Amino acid sequence: MLKKISDQEKVCVDIHEGFYYNRTLSLPTVIQEYEKVESILIELQYMACITVQIEQLSKVEYLYGSNSYNYLLLQLTDILKDIKRKEFRGRDIFVVDLYDADTFVIFLSAPRDDRTQLVYHLEAISERIRRGLEKAVFDLLYPYLKEFVRPNIGYALEIQNPMVSNMRLIRQLVRNSKKMGEFIAAKRDYLSRYGLQKIIIEQDIRTVFQAIVDFNTLEVIGYEALSRGPENSEFASPTLMFLMASECGLSFELDRLCRRRALERVRTMCTDKKIFVNTLSMTIHDPEFRGLYLKELLEDLEIKPENVVFEISEKLAIDNYDLFRDAMRDYTDVGIVHAGDDMGTGYSDLERIMELTPGYMKVDISFVKDVHKSYLKQEIVKAMVNLGKSIGSHVIVEGVETKEEYEKLKEIGVPYGQGYLFDVPSRELSPVNLDWC
Repeated sequence: MLKKISDQEKVCVDIHEGFYYNRTLSLPTVIQEYEKVESILIELQYMACITVQIEQLSKVEYLYGSNSYNYLLLQLTDILKDIKRKEFRGRDIFVVDLYDADTFVIFLSAPRDDRTQLVYHLEAISERIRRGLEKAVFDLLYPYLKEFVRPNIGYALEIQNPMVSNMRLIRQLVRNSKKMGEFIAAKRDYLSRYGLQKIIIEQDIRTVFQAIVDFNTLEVIGYEALSRGPENSEFASPTLMFLMASECGLSFELDRLCRRRALERVRTMCTDKKIFVNTLSMTIHDPEFRGLYLKELLEDLEIKPENVVFEISEKLAIDNYDLFRDAMRDYTDVGIVHAGDDMGTGYSDLERIMELTPGYMKVDISFVKDVHKSYLKQEIVKAMVNLGKSIGSHVIVEGVETKEEYEKLKEIGVPYGQGYLFDVPSRELSPVNLDWC
């Protein structure tokens, strides 16, 4: 039999603390700050907000777990708090979204000057947040996702309507701001794609060179040609440029341009040193860069084929070794050598070495950094050196930055290397820096 509850009896409902406050991020939710937010809406007769959403962040939780997710979210929260402290007024209300923990909301308070209208400043405010946050978001998430991650930064206004509850208006405000953020992010993606297409069409690529050094004599044996986008642009970083090209389906077009520009630049160098040119595995099949076409190009550029080394990157896996060997024959027949780049970073590295026996094996920087402090790294590099000797492949380590790293690598038996210790990438073929000796 059901018991009837009298009017005098009180029903207590426990509400989880997280509805009011996110303890991990030390931030309130809109529920806790609702009265303050509503008071701004009543005072101004309208409400404005900025939202910051990192959609791809949820992927980190699925791939690496909640600890990694919470760590990154906390880092981003601290960056946003710093931006809020510098760019916003003290009365502006900074909260975390109740349902989307990777979404932040800043409700804008009334301007100090009655003549100032928020409607004229929302776009500029969101742009300042983007500039302060975009690079940090990429740097934090790239090691986990290997994607070109951008935050969605939106803004919106909502006018008070006596026919509609203030709570509904505030929810609608946040929802519209998120949609605006998605729209702006999509627009920036399309503009970036257009900008990259423009770079390729105008051939606006710079080539810089970094020395590859003999560890025993400290003499230069060759130079790696590295590509850079236009200075003071989002594509000045080669990582961003090639990531965007991959996501836009422009890897082939960009890679063949970088390769051609590198060889054209070598023509003016008058050097007999080897030139290492990066290329993706799929562009080896480029019909305009094989056979007679290639031979005539090198003759026109006055480059000896035996001085050209193509570094095949592991960024795109080689799916069919028979086809790859057939394509490479056009290069080896004229004297061009094949080098395996980024060795140690891909699951198929050993298979690739076994199938292709590259003339050079370039060991990734991850095995070189602080190698003098890591017995495991030393053993891995030593194994690569021994493997190289047994198959006639020369090992080159990348990213040597300290004297201690160099000395340990030399002790292990590494023959060649490159890195900031010897030379920074430059437009000219620079001599080796020996100030550290």
